[in-house]
Amino acid sequence: MALLYTPQKKLNKPQKITAKIIELDYQGLGVAKINGKTWFIENALPQEKVEALVTEEKRQYGRAVAKKWLEKSPNRVLPPCQYYERCGGCQAQHIPIEMQREAKQSALFKRLAKLQQESIDFQPMICGEPWGYRRRVRLSLWFNPKTKQIEMGFRQKNSHDLIAVEHCDVLEPAINNLLPKLTALLAQYSAPKQLGHIELVSADNGIAMLLRYTKNLAKNDRTLLLNFAEQENLMLFLQNDDGIEQIRGDLPYYQFANGIKLNFDIRDFIQVNRFLNEKMVQTALDWLDLNAQDRVLDLFCGMGNFTLPMAKRVKSAVGIEGVFEMVQKATQNAECNRINNIEFFQANLDQPFINQPWANQPFNKILLDPPRSGAAFALKALCQLKAEKMLYVSCNPATLVRDAEILLGFGYKIEKSAVIDMFPHTGHLESITLFSTK
Repeated sequence: MALLYTPQKKLNKPQKITAKIIELDYQGLGVAKINGKTWFIENALPQEKVEALVTEEKRQYGRAVAKKWLEKSPNRVLPPCQYYERCGGCQAQHIPIEMQREAKQSALFKRLAKLQQESIDFQPMICGEPWGYRRRVRLSLWFNPKTKQIEMGFRQKNSHDLIAVEHCDVLEPAINNLLPKLTALLAQYSAPKQLGHIELVSADNGIAMLLRYTKNLAKNDRTLLLNFAEQENLMLFLQNDDGIEQIRGDLPYYQFANGIKLNFDIRDFIQVNRFLNEKMVQTALDWLDLNAQDRVLDLFCGMGNFTLPMAKRVKSAVGIEGVFEMVQKATQNAECNRINNIEFFQANLDQPFINQPWANQPFNKILLDPPRSGAAFALKALCQLKAEKMLYVSCNPATLVRDAEILLGFGYKIEKSAVIDMFPHTGHLESITLFSTK
């Protein structure tokens, strides 16, 4: 067989641009216009002139990273986090918090305002503390062959490399206090290469910890872990290829101010910002103007974060979720809270559901909290239910705007909307929008 030599293409020299930043987008990227093309530039603020390294260029837009500042904005702040320049967790610590919030709010409201002629009641942003708000974290583990030590931390930006950390400014204090202790624990392990990652969740009844490992833990290492869990009073979970095993403590839970308690498993989805989750749920209930005659439907309901509080105010509530295990958990949570006017069903909402038994009920109000991909596939069937109000909780402004346009086409109008500052110092944008029939 002949081996043919194919010369490698020469790599293009990294392209640089010089840009004057005119505004900030909701993800914290500086926006510039060069020869009619829009550029999104990382770590650049309005009023700044920067030299930036191009990372992507398309016909209508490009992306770049600022490398040199010819003019700096007086608004730029020094990030408090020592890992910020390398860590991939936060994107906006160099931006004052009020500027972050204004960029997110302006971006969403401008997009929604273009969709309908009638004015929209844009509400003030729902805010909380900008630091120490995150109650969940996943920490990667890596055995460093040079130091013969295991390192714990986060992935670098655009890389699989690890940044070892013992503190994170956006984590709740209870989790931060545990990080250096965990580092000391892992340094004692006899088989550190078997460890995968750690997850920590600050629940209302303590901290839950999951350790992922690839092979059986050595007896001494397991003893070290159990002693550590006893000392720190942790709810402890172990995970391998066979599944998850809880070996210490109760199930974690969080509780609303009205007394409703939601149990969850260590890997279940929960909102990471406990304070703003409560405010978001309360806002949803108030905007839907729930009363004792209402029949409400909650789509993508999870384990009942919205459904259970709504059920307390209405005649009946139905929650729909695609994951059967979450349906079971939601049902258990309803039973534990002695809420009897509620039912949960498993359904793949990307399939027609109008003939499902639960869809034949006369719902007059609907809440949906879809994933980032939105709910376009379900909206036609949803509108056939002819609910008078529909509240849409979104974690992606692009899919919200797309879905809002669909709802307007089915005869709904946007009544009000608000941004929720659920994830300060990141490019994520959470929002809540109320639709009603005209």
